[in-house]
Amino acid sequence: MPLDPRSFTDDNFPRWAEEPPTPSEGSLVPGSQFHEEQWIMAAGMLARGNSFLQVSRAMGCSRTTLWRAYYGSKDFRHRVWWERQALNREAELRLPSLRILVAEQIERLVTSGDPATVRWLAERLGLFAGLDLPTAKRQDSKPDQPPAPKPSPRPAPRPEDPPAVTVPELDDDIPGAIRERCPPSPAMIAAVIAQPEAVGPKGVFPWTVNQYEDYPNLNPGPVPRRAAGPFPGRR
Repeated sequence: MPLDPRSFTDDNFPRWAEEPPTPSEGSLVPGSQFHEEQWIMAAGMLARGNSFLQVSRAMGCSRTTLWRAYYGSKDFRHRVWWERQALNREAELRLPSLRILVAEQIERLVTSGDPATVRWLAERLGLFAGLDLPTAKRQDSKPDQPPAPKPSPRPAPRPEDPPAVTVPELDDDIPGAIRERCPPSPAMIAAVIAQPEAVGPKGVFPWTVNQYEDYPNLNPGPVPRRAAGPFPGRR
């Protein structure tokens, strides 16, 4: 029986299961000279934890251009937020499978008789607790060891004391919000947005855009050519 196409539109999917958010102005960074695919790649790299320097090198643009897009386009920040939500959900789904793999490896090592793994597992299971208990009692019964001093209790805060300064954690609940610990000043944001887009260095790093490719890549570097031999000039 074929599925009703309305089931895909009427259901309320969670954020991480929905399609990527559609930019309100048609593109993540309106009026940019860089391709839309490059900005999508930049949003994914920022969601994975790459620095602005790494992302700017991968795109082939300057860091000011990347900060300009981050401060000036809410759709770009929304895409970064969506990518991060999807990555967090995938990480949660992968944890149970990792636990199964770890349990299988520990079982294999214990079956093969690996002594380090057997001792570690025995300590984790508390099998040595009965053997260590008499030794602890003998150490406590020695008269030449003074008792450990008790830590002094923490004084209760007084009303006249200034409030404790705490750094709030980064909030991921608001799509498109500026994700920084200290909110930047509006004057600084306006100065960054007023800067024009600039192209970064090309070919300096392995992951930058070069003149032979239309889109950026993340290749590890040039492939070594060993066919020529150590002395290419000799025949």
